Amino acid sequence: MSEIDSLQASAEAAPSAPNVEGSESGQPRRALLRNIGSPEIDEAHVWMSKVGLTFPTHLDDTHSIKVAMLRAAGLTSKHRNKRPKVVLRGINFHARPGDRIGILGRNGAGKTTLLRMIAGIYEPEVGRFQRNGSIVPLLNIMLGMDGFLSGLENIYARGRYIGLSKVDMESRVNDIVEFCELGDDILRPVRTYSSGMVARLAFAIATSVRADIYVMDEWIGAGDARFFDRAAKRVENWIHDDTIVFLGTHSDGLVREWCNSVLVLERGGQVAWCDVEEGIALKNKILLEP
Repeated sequence: MSEIDSLQASAEAAPSAPNVEGSESGQPRRALLRNIGSPEIDEAHVWMSKVGLTFPTHLDDTHSIKVAMLRAAGLTSKHRNKRPKVVLRGINFHARPGDRIGILGRNGAGKTTLLRMIAGIYEPEVGRFQRNGSIVPLLNIMLGMDGFLSGLENIYARGRYIGLSKVDMESRVNDIVEFCELGDDILRPVRTYSSGMVARLAFAIATSVRADIYVMDEWIGAGDARFFDRAAKRVENWIHDDTIVFLGTHSDGLVREWCNSVLVLERGGQVAWCDVEEGIALKNKILLEP
């Protein structure tokens, strides 16, 4: 049995997702997924069925004089070393309002790639993917920050980037400025800020928008302890019971605090969708393997 077949078989044998109140027929979500086909519902949700994605990998060996000479003579194919890399395979879940899903796995397991697909940055090559509801992707909170603009100008520029009008941003400016604690520095160019000041400003802007679905990478655990405590409190106040949250992280503590289920990935494959403690134990077991 190939590695892919083995992983998919283990995913099928993995424990079902926890039974979440509101599921049809009282079935666990993972079992429900197999029965619904494509969900036809108006509420916010994210649904994936047998989703997969590959990236092209170019193994460029033109630094070899021998290979360069053979290619120049037409004796070897310049395409022979292009091999697709499987980055996601067999992803199955159905997230609904109130689901806060931690995405766990070692480095390179596919956590960030899956988050980017949920956010709409990547599209699946195989399988089916459906998303309904407004979404705020918090994968790179520095994206779009212009060092030559002032902090205040960046607030409005970022607002335009995420589709908000100047009037929309004006209603948020005071809250953003108060949270990032920049004072008069908000009028200085961002390139004169320390990295901590930039992070506070970027985070305040990114979390000023409410949505149905939030996608967060492990940056949330970065920074000094005071910033983390304030950021965590802001996120807790900003996430409601009817929101959907995806959090990619290595922190067991964050998962225990914020999540109510877990997706465990290994080498791009879904190993399990299960409850938090079971998922953490499985992830830690995987980390002990070579």
